[in-house]
Amino acid sequence: MMSQIFSGTHTKWMLLFVGAVSLVLCGCAAKPHPAVDIYMEPVAERSPAQIDTQTGAMTIEQKGIAVTLQPLTEVDLFALTDEPWMNPYLVVERNGAVEPLYTVFEVTVHNLDSPRVQVADDAAVLIDKNGAQHAALPYDYFERLYDDVDISRGEVTARPVYPYAYSPYYRYGYAPYYPSYYRYYSYVDEEALEGGRALAEDSIFAGGKLFRGAKRRGLLIFNRLENDATEVRLVVSGIQIIPLEGQPIEPEFKFDFKQVVALK
Repeated sequence: MMSQIFSGTHTKWMLLFVGAVSLVLCGCAAKPHPAVDIYMEPVAERSPAQIDTQTGAMTIEQKGIAVTLQPLTEVDLFALTDEPWMNPYLVVERNGAVEPLYTVFEVTVHNLDSPRVQVADDAAVLIDKNGAQHAALPYDYFERLYDDVDISRGEVTARPVYPYAYSPYYRYGYAPYYPSYYRYYSYVDEEALEGGRALAEDSIFAGGKLFRGAKRRGLLIFNRLENDATEVRLVVSGIQIIPLEGQPIEPEFKFDFKQVVALK
């Protein structure tokens, strides 16, 4: 598990349930071709962070705790699975375009020299330039979405939150689209659903105890930001240093990024 302890904008094809993207590479569907259309640039002058110029990762160290944040691009998300229809974090359109469904960061919390550290599951908040706050989505969110699919019936009713709905749970070419009902009739790709659920469980950041020298790593998944949300701050809190004597200490780590939309 990525989230286990280790030693030492909105696109028209999004919908509420984001599970496995079912895609048949035939005449009606092009081969997926991910590209970096939107990415995050670290803003160094606003935070005392060390920056990896190759990955864009930022590391802030406070009171014996190092927190590293790396923004993930569409290409990074695509590489998480060998089969794109098993990826719960993106959708592949008929023309092969790959669209991320979320704004995603990889976070690593490293206890450098404290006797014990406790990290909460909900340790991160994303704030855009308008002051809107976005909490990281827990695994329970994805689990509920997958539980909504009734494989025995072979159908699912999509309840979209965006203007148009596109179902990633059925094979291309077999799922008629009804704008009035948002219902798709075909067979459910059980293998893709199981693969998507497993990836979400293994990859999403989970809190826990960290003893000296231990790390915890995982993904922070946020609802996808609007393209005009150019300035964002990610605040990592919920990290509690538990000393041998005295009261717990709760440092706060603030990371500033600039969202860049590539010109097409």
